[in-house]
Amino acid sequence: MKRNFILANRRFFIYFLILSVAIIFLVKLFYIQIIKKSYYQSLAENNAKRRIVQPPERGLIFDRFDKLLAKNDSVVDIMIIPKKFKLLEEDTLEVCNYFNISKIELRKIINEAKQYSNSKSSLFLEEVPFSILENLFQFKGLYEQTRLVRKYSTNYAANILGYLGVVNNNNLNNSYYESGDRIGKAGVDKSYEKILRGKKGVSHIIQDVKGNHSTFKNGIFDTLPIPGRSINLTIDLELQEFAEKIMKNYNGSIVALEPSTGEILCLVSSPSYNPSDFIGKKRNEVYPTLRDDPNKPLFDRTILSTYAPGSTIKMLTALIGLEEKIINTGTKINCNFGWNYGAKMKVACHGTDHPPMNITNALAESCNAYFCELFYRVVKKEKTSELGLNIWSKYIKEFGFGDFLNNDLHAGVPGLVPDGEYYTRIYKGQNWGPSNCISLGIGQGELLVTPIQLANYTAILGNRGYFITPHIIKESKGNSTIKEYIEFQLIKNKFSEINKVSISTKYFEYVVKGMERAIEGINGTAKKSRITNLKICGKTGTVENYKKRIKQKDHSVFTAFSPKKQPKIAIAVYIENGGDGGDIAAPIANLCIEKYINRSIDLSFRNKPYFDLNFKKYILKCLRDE
Repeated sequence: MKRNFILANRRFFIYFLILSVAIIFLVKLFYIQIIKKSYYQSLAENNAKRRIVQPPERGLIFDRFDKLLAKNDSVVDIMIIPKKFKLLEEDTLEVCNYFNISKIELRKIINEAKQYSNSKSSLFLEEVPFSILENLFQFKGLYEQTRLVRKYSTNYAANILGYLGVVNNNNLNNSYYESGDRIGKAGVDKSYEKILRGKKGVSHIIQDVKGNHSTFKNGIFDTLPIPGRSINLTIDLELQEFAEKIMKNYNGSIVALEPSTGEILCLVSSPSYNPSDFIGKKRNEVYPTLRDDPNKPLFDRTILSTYAPGSTIKMLTALIGLEEKIINTGTKINCNFGWNYGAKMKVACHGTDHPPMNITNALAESCNAYFCELFYRVVKKEKTSELGLNIWSKYIKEFGFGDFLNNDLHAGVPGLVPDGEYYTRIYKGQNWGPSNCISLGIGQGELLVTPIQLANYTAILGNRGYFITPHIIKESKGNSTIKEYIEFQLIKNKFSEINKVSISTKYFEYVVKGMERAIEGINGTAKKSRITNLKICGKTGTVENYKKRIKQKDHSVFTAFSPKKQPKIAIAVYIENGGDGGDIAAPIANLCIEKYINRSIDLSFRNKPYFDLNFKKYILKCLRDE
């Protein structure tokens, strides 16, 4: 009996053991085949199948006259699949010597690749010599991949063109990008990344145990790359290059627009750099030097720097006074060497005592007293200074100041247009009046604008009351889907809308006449830059400049458009620490106007008495270098 019981127990244990093993195997099989099917299938396929991404050709970039700015060239990168890359300690030195990298660099590359994915490929080394590829087969888990890099046909326009860089973690959230991909990091290559990048192609190959390759399932899953669309910029390369050359010894900016279309003709930020310096590995060598340069060549002053506009704002102060019926076209105001308020406050007027003058002459000679008094009357028109300043602020913003222009550039800042509420906050409930913000009327104080805003404002003056949003894209070429076509048409429509200001058109002629006399008049502040064969309307500005409350040399500013009627170009020039607006900024601006309209420079200007001798020599040297 006892023996039978023991046998029965043994038999039960054996059955239980067999059943338990069977259940374990079934559970494991279920886990592998059902729950983790895709994972293990991927592993199995990756042992034999390789997915090869075929990068598309990036769209080309041309200027407005079809001059090539950016093209593509082929380079080879080495990619790594970490799980296939078996690195033994004794092999480390061989790998480092072969690829000419240190052990630290190798470990860093491998760790970063693993962090991205153990089974997906990522960048190992970029832009390697073709000689390295000869014995690359020795290193399992490494393979070559051809890609296209930017090549530039000009040494200028770096701030416009931008550059490409390796994608970061934020970019990888987009399903289009994989580790090692390049993406537009600045300039047009960033703004129009989706148009320029194209669509990747993918091919799948099978590798047997002997290393032989064949197409996976006859290529039914393969796709061809689709090239990116090429674009024409609104930029005039000839003008851009000329303007950068004459700015090479100055810190500052030049922005030129076509008033009737809002097309950006040149966008100069100085100092700058050669766009070719940011191609591939060279960027890693050059970038630290450019980054640490105190003159900030990587900082795009045209769209990111903010300055007081100086006397260039006086045209708008005049228009506000006329529209609000504070003055009429014949109203004269006394100067007395400046604007006086009480016994303690005075705003000087360039060291001269202008006779009583109307609005046109006041603009031509840039009388501070006239525009301080006009601003004072505008603010005093309402019951409170807060409401009065709000009127002024409303008009200023209509002209594109104090807000993003909503253009297609890769970056920008709004600047600052203070209103009544702004000063009420500053004075914390204390009474304040127009004398507390009087400098706004002559473009000083808290008012801050960007060079592109100033150029747009000048275009409004040339157009007599309207603007089209400044933009840098003119056309897009290449095959496109219906979706892409619609998207580009929406872009074009956006940059063809007319934005009107509320100031009556009739008042602009008086302001334009003042701008004309600033150059053509005997006492005009910009007479030094007069060009006899062109009708230019402009306004100088001399901007006070403080650093840590210590007075520095003034900034030189000039805005202008030409011709007087139906202008072809509007321009704004800022020269940091350049002094009087008529000395440097005005001649530079007018030479750029001449270059654009006439396509050449009349060298007879060297004999004109109003050109500073040193400046003549400087310009002639720039022309020789051209």
